Amino acid sequence: MRTALALALASLALALPSAANAAPPTNDDFAAASNISSLPFSDSVQLDGAGTQPGEPQVCNFQAQSVWYRYAPSSPIGVRIDMDGSQFGVVFNVYRAFGSGIGNMGFIGCAGFGGSVTLNAEAGATYYIQAGSVSTGPAQLELHVSQIPPPPNDAFADAKTVGPLPYVDFVDMISSTLETGEPAPPGLSPFIGTAWYSFSAPESTSLLVNQVGCCGNTNVGVYTGTSLDSLTAVAVTRAFGRTVFQAEAGKTYLLQLGHNGISGGSGSLGIRVEKTPAPSAAIFWNPFDPSSYDTVQFFGSGFDPAAIGIESWDWEFGDGGTATGQSASHRYLTDGDYEVLLTVRTPDGRTASSTRIVSIRTHDVGVAKLQVPQSASPGQTRSITVSVVANGYDESVTVQLYRSVPGGFAPVGSLTQSGQARKRSTPFAFSYTFTADAAALGKVTFKAVASIGGARDALPADNEIISLPTKVN
Repeated sequence: MRTALALALASLALALPSAANAAPPTNDDFAAASNISSLPFSDSVQLDGAGTQPGEPQVCNFQAQSVWYRYAPSSPIGVRIDMDGSQFGVVFNVYRAFGSGIGNMGFIGCAGFGGSVTLNAEAGATYYIQAGSVSTGPAQLELHVSQIPPPPNDAFADAKTVGPLPYVDFVDMISSTLETGEPAPPGLSPFIGTAWYSFSAPESTSLLVNQVGCCGNTNVGVYTGTSLDSLTAVAVTRAFGRTVFQAEAGKTYLLQLGHNGISGGSGSLGIRVEKTPAPSAAIFWNPFDPSSYDTVQFFGSGFDPAAIGIESWDWEFGDGGTATGQSASHRYLTDGDYEVLLTVRTPDGRTASSTRIVSIRTHDVGVAKLQVPQSASPGQTRSITVSVVANGYDESVTVQLYRSVPGGFAPVGSLTQSGQARKRSTPFAFSYTFTADAAALGKVTFKAVASIGGARDALPADNEIISLPTKVN
């Protein structure tokens, strides 16, 4: 009896799967994927015993053992997939089928422990979920697939009121819809889904509407009206996903936040409404120390924080002269301090101004005369006088005296003194002793060069003079 019972128990043990060799789940293979017929859907699976099959994709999360699910919605629907409650190490990938078989799928997204994937599922398309664990052995999968409801302000009639500015609001747009007769903003492709906002302008001002969030091709339409069939588009300026428009006090505006497709793991899109920041302007010029002889080149710099850009540049030069354009040129006829005004304007009418004081100072000295002896003897010391005229201002003037040598000029010396603008000329007196070298050449020529200390000479062409030769014998 004992022998017969032992044999029976042994036979039963061989017939049952062991913990080390568990039977695979029924949806272990791609071809046997469990069908998700309606939402919400949940499934609890012990992955021990599951495996992988030839050609099974390993796109985002590697799966040592996996099971498959299939979902084919009959109408467009926003779907969230998660595995809350699953054991650590359980992951899943989501694909869309583009043909039959495991090799004809496009990857959509993936999630690890605690994550989720959302998708805007299309009617008639087939989607596959590959759920598994990163290692073999016991691993508990808890899979949940649920419908994402449309945003509460999906319909025009349910437009959400924009509060005090700046105003920010986020909505899940995965299941947003488009109503019959819903307009598309001028210049943009029709939206796939929208959410509506209502804003009553307390004052006349420029408004900036930003689309914030991830990850959709979004934009904003701006309208006036009380129903879908009576909406009138408001003129807007767009740049880099931003919309700017001029609001009038007392008017109500309908803001249509829309998208042309959402990708990635989140459908959370947002809107930010604020007063459009003012642009800024700055003035630069060259030369930095202009005189009445210079044609001054002015350059404008403008920045628009709304990224719409600067449309016009208007200059006032402080002496009655004006110009337009980002750069302009102007000549001042008399010395003085002039207040230069630059006003920039954006396409939507915002302005900014900058003022700078431009000081016109005409510093000019010239060498009027160089007096040298007609002749001299070696060893003889004679006087050489340089006469300098200062035009306009008393100047600190340095005169350098040179003598001729074979191949050029060599320095003799320099003198610095004040050139008085009220005098006809200021003399600079040098003493020079003629050398035997000059006698060997038979003559010597002198050159004088005048320069202004601490200022730029407006007309440097007359700062240098060369004498007639002095005979030396």
